[in-house]
Amino acid sequence: MSAHSVEQLEIGFVLGCAAIVFLMQAGFCLLESGLVRSKNSINVAVKNVLDCALAMLLFVSVGSSIMFGISAGGWIGVPFSVDFSSDPKLLSFMLFQLVFCSTATTIVSGAVAERIRLPI
Repeated sequence: MSAHSVEQLEIGFVLGCAAIVFLMQAGFCLLESGLVRSKNSINVAVKNVLDCALAMLLFVSVGSSIMFGISAGGWIGVPFSVDFSSDPKLLSFMLFQLVFCSTATTIVSGAVAERIRLPI
């Protein structure tokens, strides 16, 4: 097996794992909808979608740069300093971290189901 095909296999594995983790979003949505009163189930589903979208937007714009960006003093990355187009392995790993960040926000939002209101 060539090094290029091994790299493609690794990228495919990470993307497959990212897809499985992203399916946890639907699982948590179903779990939280089942734990609340029926009148609040749509509210919980909308909150999960908004949490997912906001977490993804913030992670791509700030979080990925802090994790993978140019180092400032060796401690933290400079925001908006990452170019993922040059390394597909880094891009696939960033996507994996992105879906985990999104899933983590959904877990936290489940703790406040029926305790907060959406301002919409």
